[in-house]
Amino acid sequence: MAEKQVVQVPGIKTIGPYSQAVRCAGLLFVSGQPGVNPATGLAAGPSFEEQLAQVFLNLEAVLTAGGSRFDLVVNTTVLVTDIANFPMVNDAFARYFPENPPARMTMQVPLPNGLLISIGCVAAIAD
Repeated sequence: MAEKQVVQVPGIKTIGPYSQAVRCAGLLFVSGQPGVNPATGLAAGPSFEEQLAQVFLNLEAVLTAGGSRFDLVVNTTVLVTDIANFPMVNDAFARYFPENPPARMTMQVPLPNGLLISIGCVAAIAD
């Protein structure tokens, strides 16, 4: 039976009773990472671009702490408050996943506290 291991990055806090990521059976399940600056606990800025950049910084920190990296991401879930920002999401994905991009689901939803985007993912754990 596979055991699960909780991954917590120092300095990045969750806003509820959940883990930042869980390692299990060779995979890393990363909770949605919003565009929150870990130093302040607040949105990285009022613009979608600022928050999108912070999302990928947060994802990188959690992936690294869990023993993975962007090229091992196999699936993503993207939540945005305005689907009109989808082209910027595509541009970011092209930068962070230049080859063999992961599967992706994107939904427009309301997010709390002035947040405009959140991305979660599943990644393989590096050998």
